[in-house]
Amino acid sequence: MMAVAHSEPAPQGPLLVAKRSEQDLLDWLGTEVGFLAGLGHYNEEALVLEPYQVAFLESKSRYRWVEKARQVGYSFLFACEAVARCHLRDAHTAVMVSYNLEDAKEKVNYARQLAEELPIAFRKRIVTDSKTELGFLSNSASKRVSRIISHPSKAPRGKKGDTYLDELAHYANDREVYKGSTALILRSRGQLTGCSSPLGRRGVFWEIAREELRKYRAYWRQRVPWWLCSFLCTDVPRASQEAPLLTTEARVRAFGTKDLQDQLDSLPLEDFQGEFELNFADESYSFYPYELILPCTTDDLELATDFATFGEVEGRLVAGFDVGRKRDLSELSIFEELGGKKVCRLLRSYDKVPFADQEADLRRMLSMLPIGRFSIDQNGIGMHLAENLGRDFGQVVPETFSNESKELWATDFKILLQRKDVVLPKDRELVAQIHGVKRGLTPTGKPSFEVERDAGGKGHGDKFWSVALACQKERRPLPGGGEINVRIIG
Repeated sequence: MMAVAHSEPAPQGPLLVAKRSEQDLLDWLGTEVGFLAGLGHYNEEALVLEPYQVAFLESKSRYRWVEKARQVGYSFLFACEAVARCHLRDAHTAVMVSYNLEDAKEKVNYARQLAEELPIAFRKRIVTDSKTELGFLSNSASKRVSRIISHPSKAPRGKKGDTYLDELAHYANDREVYKGSTALILRSRGQLTGCSSPLGRRGVFWEIAREELRKYRAYWRQRVPWWLCSFLCTDVPRASQEAPLLTTEARVRAFGTKDLQDQLDSLPLEDFQGEFELNFADESYSFYPYELILPCTTDDLELATDFATFGEVEGRLVAGFDVGRKRDLSELSIFEELGGKKVCRLLRSYDKVPFADQEADLRRMLSMLPIGRFSIDQNGIGMHLAENLGRDFGQVVPETFSNESKELWATDFKILLQRKDVVLPKDRELVAQIHGVKRGLTPTGKPSFEVERDAGGKGHGDKFWSVALACQKERRPLPGGGEINVRIIG
């Protein structure tokens, strides 16, 4: 048997194994790469590993650090490696830490399906099966249990084995999680893996990845931009040689899939380069650094999906609505004031929804929920919507977007973040929009707050402005003396 894997890109295709003897084949199946390539299936299709995935699986370093583009398959790869090791070893433990609870559950779903699709002769019985943990009973006489444990971003203390810190740069408590993870591998054969797409020149992931502050010599490193992934690139061998020499626009047009080209057209260039080309953007441009935003995000929020299923309301509700222009989305945000904090309860986007339907939905909201204040953008096409709603609902506050008003709203929201008096969901799009707000100066020297438009001219801050409208400090009495009109349904 001979299996050859290259760390540099190679033509994509199935891994071919030439068997010299039965023992050679068994030895190969006893490796993570052999086990997965020889036995692994997902959705009833044989696993085909990318060259960079093979290189990762073959790394024996105690510390692995991966800078990677989004959608290149590392969350799935971690589940693959964990399943392989749980079947190849007795009493193995793999601890996976994720950005949020949803991602943590998804890794367990990957692992469960991978395990269930193994050939029966190689499969261990699952004895623990929950949304965040799997346990596999050894087929040997020892009957010991191997485990895959997956949870959102918190330090995995009290366990030892392999530890995977997935999307580490996006954790609010990244340094605490990293510090709590390093000790887990000291008394085991475990490896510590840090893996993420960049999130600015900040945090422990950036420090270790780029070593601008000091050297981290113990780490095996890997960098995987989009052009090394066959899911995103039409010609990996050529792109691996030529793409680094081109501009972002040129290489995406030359080698990117249609989906990737759509991503370039829908994101500001700096955001695309961070998400897909491993660019650690300088934090200095943002009015809201990540260190300010991330501590105010949590996995514990269960956002309502509709007004009819909003649930019990204990505090005062405030809402903001940013009216979309022809190219933009309209965005609705609802927050509940509880214990001095503003807690997000609902986020809703209106994409290509006629204004008559938007008005009908907002009327339904104002009739069903005890909204104390509803701040709505009245600029341009929003004026008609604001006037119509204001006639029938006293809590409607028409707002005029100007440099002065945006400075007030942006500053109010920054104060809430600084005091940790706002609670936001762990939503990457929302975090990106808040971080994308820039404070500049007009030609007359007055402050301006803008979010860059992408290459297609689309807005990228509508969700932020709806949140800022909802969370603003109230400086004037409500129309009609603050009387709230609510119609009880049912």
